[in-house]
Amino acid sequence: MTKDKVTALIAQYKEYIPSDKVLLFKSSLEKADDDAYETLVASNVKNPTTTLLLSIFFGGIGVDRFYIGDVGVGVCKLLFGWLTFGIWPFVDMFCSYKAKQKNFDELSSKL
Repeated sequence: MTKDKVTALIAQYKEYIPSDKVLLFKSSLEKADDDAYETLVASNVKNPTTTLLLSIFFGGIGVDRFYIGDVGVGVCKLLFGWLTFGIWPFVDMFCSYKAKQKNFDELSSKL
């Protein structure tokens, strides 16, 4: 992939992937074909700030997990989160950074 495309993709997704994975993502992009650029630009990534807000306001019913694609955990949180007296949703607020890791995994799988 050309240097301009790599720079554009890094600028686009820098806030959506973990900071310790940016260099790994950049090296993967440099090795990728130019055809992957179109796929990566159109990728559906989840905003970590939105995930955090959903976790704060609707985490008790699992909306944050549904948003990032963890449907199974979202259903479990919806059905059984109340059994933990709100501890599970509270702790899960601090785990909302998982959206960045899921974004990185999704983008890496398209390379």
